Amino acid sequence: MTVVLLDPLRPTVVPMAAVPLLRGPVEFAEDVPAAVRTALRVPHQPGALVLVAMDRDSAAVRHRVGAGEGLVEVERAAGEHLVRAVDVMDRLWGFGGWEVTQTHDSLRRYLLEETYELLDAIDEGDPQGLREELGDLLLQVLFHSRIAAESATDPFTVDDVADALVAKLANRSPHLSNGHTGPVDVAAQEAAWEVAKAAEKARASCIDGIAMAQPALALAEKVIERAGRAGLPDELVPARLRSVRLDGPGSAEDQLRKATLAFVRQIRAAEQAAHAAGVPHGGLDAAAWLAHWGAGD
Repeated sequence: MTVVLLDPLRPTVVPMAAVPLLRGPVEFAEDVPAAVRTALRVPHQPGALVLVAMDRDSAAVRHRVGAGEGLVEVERAAGEHLVRAVDVMDRLWGFGGWEVTQTHDSLRRYLLEETYELLDAIDEGDPQGLREELGDLLLQVLFHSRIAAESATDPFTVDDVADALVAKLANRSPHLSNGHTGPVDVAAQEAAWEVAKAAEKARASCIDGIAMAQPALALAEKVIERAGRAGLPDELVPARLRSVRLDGPGSAEDQLRKATLAFVRQIRAAEQAAHAAGVPHGGLDAAAWLAHWGAGD
C-alpha cells in the first residue's frame, strides 16, 4: 500500500519509483485534476492499494501515511518554490487590478523601502525578519520582470533575468566550468571576477557604471573605492569627502553629494587628459594620475 504524491506545479511528472505502481487501478484523491487522471491511463478504484494525490496535508494522505503506508514523491530541487512565486505573480497580474497599473518608475519607492527594511533586519540579526524582507525584495524582482514582459519595445521575462544572472556568474567565475574542485583561493577568485567584469563592460572611466542616485555616503564610498582600485593616489581624495560638517551650509547629504560629484568630474578630466596624451584606458598608474590631475580646472 503506497501513496504517490504528485507535485502541484508539475502534476504530469511521475517519480520513477512510482511507475510500477501505476499499472493497475489506483485511488485518485479529489485534488488530482481530470487531465492528470486521463494522462495516467489507469482506472480509478476507491480503496485501491495505491493512492495518487497532490496535497501532502490532505486528510486522505495523512491517514494513509499515518497508518504506515509508503510514500513516493517527486524529488524536489532547491529553488522550486521560486516557480510558485512566479505563478502567484502571474495570477495577480491576470486579475487586472492594482498590479497592472504599476510601472518601473511607480515601484521605485517600494524597491527602496524594501531594501532599507532588509538592511534593518540584517542589522538587528533577525533571521525571521531577514527571511520576510528577502521575500519582499524578491517580489520587486518578480514585479519588475512581469511589467517588462508586457513591454511593447523591449520585452523580457523573469527567465531572461535569471539567464542573464547565470551567464554573468559563469563568465566571472571560471571555477564553475573549468573542472575545479574543492575550495578556491579568495584572492584569485576576486581577481578573476574583476578581469572578467572589465572585459564585459569595456568602460572608458573607472567610475562608469556607478549609480549616482544612491545616498551620498554610499556614493562617496563607491567612488573612492573605484578610483583607488584604478591607481588613484590616496592623497588626491579631497578632505571634504572624508568628513562633513553637520553645521555647514545645506544638509550633510547635500554637502557630501556635491563634493563627491565634483570629485567625479576631476577623475573624468584626469582620465581624458591622460588618454589624450596616449595613456591607454585602464593604464593609469599613480604617476599618470598625478601628472594629469587638475587638467580640467
